[in-house]
Order: sequence, then structure tokens, then C-alpha cells
Amino acid sequence: MDTTPEEAAQLVALLLNGLWQYQVAARLKISRFRVRRVLLRFLETGGYIRRPGSGRRRCTTATDDRYIVSGSLQNRFLTAAELQILLRAARRTAVSISTIRRRLREKKLLPRRAATGPQWKPQHRIARRQ
Repeated sequence: MDTTPEEAAQLVALLLNGLWQYQVAARLKISRFRVRRVLLRFLETGGYIRRPGSGRRRCTTATDDRYIVSGSLQNRFLTAAELQILLRAARRTAVSISTIRRRLREKKLLPRRAATGPQWKPQHRIARRQ
């Protein structure tokens, strides 16, 4: 768990006012190692915001993500494979089906099965009419 920019600013202010690292850690109820890391980040960058990590780059752009979501919202019965074909045809972007599912899950568009009513048999209909 990383510190928020507000917590980091408060932490640096306490350190610059003369408190020691273990005193700041005890006052803010965080580990001394976290205090040290935030201080070193502030001294190195002059800011409180965490630097971006070195993770794998996304294979889709924000525009591709919006296209996937809007395609799913326009026709809720499209499968991920059909959305993949639409994306490839419209945007010339080749992505896997699992990527399509991940992008939809990020936007809280989870797969649902359509609700069905009771299955009426002929004897049920006759009993209902009577």
C-alpha cells in the first residue's frame, strides 16, 4: 500500500520541521521504511506522486477500449469473439478474446444470461384458460 500525495506531503512537512523518521512513523502509524521511501522520493523528484511503474504496455489504446465498450452496450448479446471481429474490422487492431473480456470487466460490464420466464406446456395453458 502506497501513501497518498496528501499523506506524503504531511510526512515530508513533519520531517522538514525537525522530527526524526521513527517519530514521524509513530505519529502517522506507518512503518519507518515507508517514511524513508517517501522522503527519498521527495528528495529525488521534488514531488509526492509515485512514479509510473515498468509494467507491460497495453495492446489497446483508450479509443480501442471505448470502441469495445460502446459495441457491447449497443448490442448486449454480442460475444467477446464477435466484438473481437468488429474491432479488427473497424480499428485494424488484433487482440485476444481474453483482452476483450478484461476491458469489459474493467468497465464493470460483466456477462449475464438473459432471464427467462417459466416454460409453459400445453397442459399448463389449458389449465390457465380454465
